[in-house]
Amino acid sequence: MSSKISHKVDKSILNKFWQLAECNQTKIIQASKGLIEDLSLRQVDESTGISEELQYSISRLVKGLASSRQSARHGFSVALCQILRNFPSINVDMILGAVAEHLKFTQKESRSEQGNILLGKVLAYMALVQSGRITSATQEHVQKIVQSLVQVCQKRSFLKQISTYAISLIVSQVNTEIFKAAVWSEIEAELTQGWTGCSPDTLMLLLACQKYHPKMVDKTFLKTYWGLPKVFCAENLKNIWNVLKLSIEFFPVVHLINDEVIHQLSTSKISFTDFWTEGRDLLFGKEHHSAVNVGLYLMTKMLPHLKTPEEIECLLPANVVKVLVKIIDGKQKKKNPVYESATRFINGLVTYVKSSENAENSIKVLHCFFETQCPKGTHLTRSLDTIIQSLSSEAAKKYGENLMKVFKKYIKDPRENMMGIQHVATHIRTLVTLPSTSGDHAWQLHLLQFLGLHSFWTVKAKSSALPHCSYCTQPMEDKLRKPFQDNFLKALSNLLIYNTEKSKTSSLDAYLDTVCQLCKYFQDLVEASEVVSLVVDFPEDEREQWVKTVVCLLGMQEKSAAKSPEKSDLHRAFMLLFVFHALHLFMSKENAVSTLQDIHVCYNKAVKHKRRSTVKSAKSEPEWIEVVTELLLSMMSQGSNFARLAAKTTFSCLTDHVTPDSLGLITDVLKLEKGDENELISFEDEDENMMENASDMEVGDEENGLSEEEKDIEEEKSEEDSGDEDESEEEEEEEEEEGEVDEEFRNAVKSALGDAVDKSDSEEESEPDLDDDDMFKFDEALAQVFKNMRKTKEAEAKENKKQLLAFKSRVLDLVEILVKSQPPADLTLDLIFPLLDLVASTEKHKEGPELDLGKRAGNMFRMLYKKAKIHGNVAVSRDRYLQALNNAIQFSTKVTTKQIVNDVSDACLLVIRLLMNLDLGSLGPSPMKTRSGKAQKEKKVEMERDQDSVHQLVIDSVQSNVKDFLQKKKQKLHTEFFYNMFSKFPVLFWPITETLLTTMQDDQAKVFMKTQACYLLSGMLNKDVEKNIGEETWNEFSLSLIAGISRIMRGITKEAFPTKLIHDVCVTMRKYLFSSQKPLEISSEITEKLESLRGSFNTDIRKEYNMMMGKLGKTANVNQNKQAKKRKNKEKVALSAQTPESKKAKQSKIADTASPVVKKKLNKEKQTVHETVKQGSQTGNSTAESDSKAGLKKKNYESNTQLGSGKSKKKKFNKKNESITE
Repeated sequence: MSSKISHKVDKSILNKFWQLAECNQTKIIQASKGLIEDLSLRQVDESTGISEELQYSISRLVKGLASSRQSARHGFSVALCQILRNFPSINVDMILGAVAEHLKFTQKESRSEQGNILLGKVLAYMALVQSGRITSATQEHVQKIVQSLVQVCQKRSFLKQISTYAISLIVSQVNTEIFKAAVWSEIEAELTQGWTGCSPDTLMLLLACQKYHPKMVDKTFLKTYWGLPKVFCAENLKNIWNVLKLSIEFFPVVHLINDEVIHQLSTSKISFTDFWTEGRDLLFGKEHHSAVNVGLYLMTKMLPHLKTPEEIECLLPANVVKVLVKIIDGKQKKKNPVYESATRFINGLVTYVKSSENAENSIKVLHCFFETQCPKGTHLTRSLDTIIQSLSSEAAKKYGENLMKVFKKYIKDPRENMMGIQHVATHIRTLVTLPSTSGDHAWQLHLLQFLGLHSFWTVKAKSSALPHCSYCTQPMEDKLRKPFQDNFLKALSNLLIYNTEKSKTSSLDAYLDTVCQLCKYFQDLVEASEVVSLVVDFPEDEREQWVKTVVCLLGMQEKSAAKSPEKSDLHRAFMLLFVFHALHLFMSKENAVSTLQDIHVCYNKAVKHKRRSTVKSAKSEPEWIEVVTELLLSMMSQGSNFARLAAKTTFSCLTDHVTPDSLGLITDVLKLEKGDENELISFEDEDENMMENASDMEVGDEENGLSEEEKDIEEEKSEEDSGDEDESEEEEEEEEEEGEVDEEFRNAVKSALGDAVDKSDSEEESEPDLDDDDMFKFDEALAQVFKNMRKTKEAEAKENKKQLLAFKSRVLDLVEILVKSQPPADLTLDLIFPLLDLVASTEKHKEGPELDLGKRAGNMFRMLYKKAKIHGNVAVSRDRYLQALNNAIQFSTKVTTKQIVNDVSDACLLVIRLLMNLDLGSLGPSPMKTRSGKAQKEKKVEMERDQDSVHQLVIDSVQSNVKDFLQKKKQKLHTEFFYNMFSKFPVLFWPITETLLTTMQDDQAKVFMKTQACYLLSGMLNKDVEKNIGEETWNEFSLSLIAGISRIMRGITKEAFPTKLIHDVCVTMRKYLFSSQKPLEISSEITEKLESLRGSFNTDIRKEYNMMMGKLGKTANVNQNKQAKKRKNKEKVALSAQTPESKKAKQSKIADTASPVVKKKLNKEKQTVHETVKQGSQTGNSTAESDSKAGLKKKNYESNTQLGSGKSKKKKFNKKNESITE
């Protein structure tokens, strides 16, 4: 049937079947919906029968259910089910007939193909059931379907589950009478076997029959064949678990009996605890994948039904948690079914904790993982962190107190409970930053005190006065104390960036109050030496510096609170510096005391002095901000995240105090090249390195001085003496090289030489000569040594380069903070070129960290261009601005990428804006806003004069470079560099139009130069320019522009056609016409010349030309012809879809209702057609026919030329003429 009507089926319907076979559920649903809509349009009246398209669809869908192509079975079964739901005229007999026709065995199929056919049958029957059509089936139909499904179960064991499920669905939908007559007879033998031969499928059928037909499967039946009047009772738990154990064989598929068992448990009186206790060891005892997969599935389904902590504890015993941890953090692949089941359970656990109103349940979930002392990997740790983050305030505090109690038990034997102690530290660190306790600063302090105490002290005597000192602790090893210290620092860094209040400033103030109280607690511990003992030495100088810092911190806190509730940024910065370096007295001893002393000095200077002078001058000692900047750079180079966060937060509070000198320390890092990374990365040894370098320089200078004197003397000596000197110098160089060889390399060479190495320093002893074979062996060994040395040096250089890039990226964080704070003019100038240098240095890299660094620097410069403080209070000399402008122009010659060229162009604009006080929205120079009053008015007039002079200096600088660009061939300036500036600030650079127009009118200028001048001029034209420069200036420009373009057009011919120049001329004219309110009349010389060159235009030129001529009103005919062409095409499509009778009726109707003009046109077309037919009939040979065609073509061409309608009408008429003649 399908073969007869397939050619009549619409292509849109056929395409839907391909979409149904795609492995995309969304596309399958969309395709099935589209198929239903298309079939509904064609099935107008169901009383007349089924349309051919619907018949074809049913046949193809049923046949496709046996296909193994992609997701054909899935998509086709969905579509078939939807068709059965939406078209009631399709009866069960029709579907069964299609199954019998298309899903039958022949002698050609293989065993696998036969299995596909059987599966197709099951899917067809399930479509009948799931669509609800089975309820209208007769008893014979139902019995036939059930018999077929039972046969499938017997023929293919892998289809037994889906076939049994289909039978259970039939059981749920048919009435008792049909069930008894058509279904029960087919399954009764299986259901009367009892628990002895019970399989998961048998239990599924039994539960379905008991639920929907209780009169057939009543208590008597159950007691007779199953031993008890109830299936789900405590006595049958062992039998139920035996059935569930059999479902393991279906791995990786989870049998539906598992869902049914959980459903029955939720409605029965059996507790989940009894059920899980009975059988969990069957699934998790031997850790087989198939058994564990079923166990995890059951756990996921049981989880929402658990109400008490006891049930949760039963669900997650130690052996189950260990298996779960092993799967989540092991080497299982993510697509592994067991891993997916474990992931679903963890996600369900997170959802359960979030939705749980009982805090005890949430705590018990965490305790089950916590008390199982096994190493937890990244994935599970993150999942547990997510669970902790979802705790309520009450649950979080209870869990924290419980962790501290558990730690009290673990610390009695730290070595045995090492894993548990690490988990305590990790979970308490997570509790510090919870959404539910974000505003409880006392609770955060309580947790930080616990972490800090056990990070640096050991409690040797009980004390109720000090928090967390109510019990003694055993000394912990370094490998156990280190995780405590790491979690303590992580807690401090997480809390620093955590918004505990409504604003960042108030959150920082709350953080500083908390850490000040923490330092006070540490001071109490330092003084209570009889109660606690420090795990590190604490000399007297460190103790003195610690006390001084704590006193200063508490004093700053009191002063800030007394003056105003809001702390100043300066106090915030120094409080954070004091806290960070004071805490490092207990960890990193190196330079800690001297650093704190420097911070105290800087703080005293900072509170006494205001912001710096902007002029760089010689000074005896650095400013306090420079010392602090060096300190911040040192912190940014450290591996500690807390150090870097503290440095960035401190710098954000000090942006108003940054000086050019202090900023220079930051930008110097961005300028570092390969080989210089050690100068600024190892800050701790900076003073010592400087002293060593200075001493080396002095010694080197003395040596160099002596060598030059000897060299002058030796020049006067003979060649022999000079030769001797060369030999002596070579010997000295060899001695120096020998001195530079490290001991490791020396030992490698010795091991390579073996017994042949020179063991004595005396020259008298002679070694025996070696033969060639031995020498070759030594050569190979030495070559390998040198090769390894070279690899080591290359690896070291690669690592140094990686560290340098990482350090630059960190320093860019500080630059970003400064840029976002809208830096003043002097700092903006100091930032421009380091950022551009960094962008340009990574221009050649196509990928890698260098390119990422360059992109980030480029984004930062663009942010600086937008956020720079134009109207600032900082005075910068005019010469510095002009020098920066010239430097930027010269810098543009070093780059080639268009984006970087535009960035450099923006840098020039930024310098000019700073110099002239121009905002981004300004189109040209304008005086600064000033207050009213005579003095202010006089000042305003003076500033306008000064601004005019500055404007002239800018124009002179840019204009000279534009002239060089247009006149010199070897000039490396870019066109886009100037175009970007001119297009953004056209009024500012309007005086340069004179230079551009002069170049356009210069007959000696080459075509390329005229093209560039025309392109730059087009960038300066927009709709706002005319009103900003004035009518008189605009009219003068208009005259010069038209004269220049006329002069260009005179020298252009078709033979020498400059494509780019013509394009830019058309663009310039088009922009001029659209920008001018009253444009001057374009000379006919220009338009006629362009019209004559139209045949040589490419697509871009033609587009610009049409827009220009449209503005002039000279394309009316072209537009009318285009509209007429579109209208005729539409009419042609409409006529092709009509019958000859309807065409004739419609044409007569048009002729009757048409206007006189249209009637005249129609009559003319008819007359032309009749003449053509007459001419074709009179011609008797091919020659006459071709002559007739040629005459008609010529006539048509002449008429179209007169109308100006172009080539389109000619082609259409010729095609029409040829078809009629034939």
